[in-house]
Amino acid sequence: MTILTRERLFAVPLHLHRGDARQPKAIMLRHDGDHFTAAYDPERASLDATVMLARVRLSSEGVIISEVILEDHEPDLTALYHAASKLLLNVEITDGPRITEPVVKVLSQDPTQAVYFIPKGWDLSDALARLPAAFANARPEVARHLKRIEQAKKDSDEKINHALDVVAMLILETDDPDGVYDEVLHLLRQVRAERVADTAPAKAA
Repeated sequence: MTILTRERLFAVPLHLHRGDARQPKAIMLRHDGDHFTAAYDPERASLDATVMLARVRLSSEGVIISEVILEDHEPDLTALYHAASKLLLNVEITDGPRITEPVVKVLSQDPTQAVYFIPKGWDLSDALARLPAAFANARPEVARHLKRIEQAKKDSDEKINHALDVVAMLILETDDPDGVYDEVLHLLRQVRAERVADTAPAKAA
């Protein structure tokens, strides 16, 4: 399996804003240059469902979402959705009796099918603060690797942050840290070998 695909290397943001009853569909999705935008009618589609369906729709077209950015929403909600999206989590605010505190649950064998459940009425800033621990409890191995990557970003003085962000996303999507590292190292060896081959004739001359 090839992990380093073009789609994963060039993931794009998803922006969401509230539409209204005048739009023909409950959810309107369009490509806006370097990102996608979804407008939803709150009377016909919830925010939770809009994000999930947009992810599924774009994924079926080979598009990977790098982050979710809410426009014209409350700041706490915007921050929560953005942080959750960076961990490939959907968010669901629920009044179900089984959810008594914020919790991350992986719903299938697909590691990207995970949801951060939050009880209705819970303080969203507190839910945001609890997110790292909730994620680590649900996906401990991945969380450990992400923590190491964050430390590497600090140690590198931001010189290779984008590359490290790509590695983090690959680990989140595949749930296979060793496979990701192996493929990245293989790619780096290929690049190095090509550079050596390119410079060899010049040295010989």
